Amino acid sequence: MFAPEIQSWLYTYIAKPIFFRQDPEDVHDRVLWIGKLLGRYQATRSVMAVMMSYQDPVLSQSVSGITLPNPVGLAAGFDKNAELTQLLPSVGFGFEEIGSITG
Repeated sequence: MFAPEIQSWLYTYIAKPIFFRQDPEDVHDRVLWIGKLLGRYQATRSVMAVMMSYQDPVLSQSVSGITLPNPVGLAAGFDKNAELTQLLPSVGFGFEEIGSITG
């Protein structure tokens, strides 16, 4: 995992000031576009996994017979057209809700 201090600094001083000065829908659309692009290639998914993913067996959860690598999921509505399914496991999400489908 990328050093948490570096992630925190990048978010606090670069990403947040840029994103919070823009229209939320524009930011959402841009994040989806970039995520879809990064998710297309194994190389970029691997880089994202090194930078963002955190794996620890203690986080594993079993819910209704489904084992999740961790309890942190992406709520329905963010990726309503299932455009980020290739990328999200690489950035540390344990599951994703897409409309009425949870996977």
